[in-house]
Amino acid sequence: MGKNFERYSHFKEDQRAVAAVEFALVLPVLIVIYFGTVELTRAVDASRKLTLFTRTLGDLSGRADNPNPTTNDMATIAGAATVILKPLDASGLQIVVNSMGVESIYGGLYGGVCSSWSQNATKRPALQINGTNGLPATPAAYQFDGARYILAEVTMNYTPIIGSSLYKWIFGARGLSFTRQIPWSQRTVNEIIMPGGSACPNYN
Repeated sequence: MGKNFERYSHFKEDQRAVAAVEFALVLPVLIVIYFGTVELTRAVDASRKLTLFTRTLGDLSGRADNPNPTTNDMATIAGAATVILKPLDASGLQIVVNSMGVESIYGGLYGGVCSSWSQNATKRPALQINGTNGLPATPAAYQFDGARYILAEVTMNYTPIIGSSLYKWIFGARGLSFTRQIPWSQRTVNEIIMPGGSACPNYN
């Protein structure tokens, strides 16, 4: 009886040791899964908020009270829209707002930048044609002569809570970033002209 009890005691100790080793092996995996899930949720939320921000920026810019907004007017519009991004840090957003035009030239439709404003980024040059140098093609809704619309472009660098070095290893030195390019109608009687720019050329 005593020998059997002693063997049983050793068996229980062996089980505990195996369980401890298994837990030590599994714990890092569980931690990675947990924090990975948290980061994935934050990244998805940041991406969604950036889409909403870009839409709002285009909407506010497309119905500005002043069809010739100043630099301060545009900065105010961008600042008002950043409420959507809270609690994310919006200080480093790269923003470009373009006033776009479409004209019929010798029977062909051409869309491009008429005027542009930027914040923490380089604004688009006037008369840059759609489909070149990162500009999207003219949206189907604006493929007619005389169309005028706003193209809001925003890039946001995502800052993870943990694993920033891993993010840079996967996504490069800049880490993970999100970019949105969203067209929005101009809803003013007069064409909107970005600060320092000119009206769209008319080839009719």
